[in-house]
Amino acid sequence: MEIKEIGTDDSYTHLALIGRLDVVGVGDVENKFIGYTVSRKKNAVVDLAGVSFLGSMGIRLFLSSAKALDLENKKLILVNPKPLVQEVLETSGITNLIALEDNTEAAILKAKESA
Repeated sequence: MEIKEIGTDDSYTHLALIGRLDVVGVGDVENKFIGYTVSRKKNAVVDLAGVSFLGSMGIRLFLSSAKALDLENKKLILVNPKPLVQEVLETSGITNLIALEDNTEAAILKAKESA
């Protein structure tokens, strides 16, 4: 599992995740992910186009980060999931709590509007 910072400004951080968000994958990136999102206290746009699998540990990572950001009145915005990953997100109900966008421009606009 990899995490890459695509960009950042005063209102948001844009990240990309690449690989499998299973137990091992989350273990590989969890501390970095929290550092890029929760610790910065900014909106976070997370590109999931490179995520091939999303398990319960990945969902937990997103939920805990979103809750921590919400305490700072910030948002976690997920974008560009592959169909299988999107199905897991929707089936889990996480999309009721975390914004899901199908294109990067919409996600960044949402991040800037809620900054």
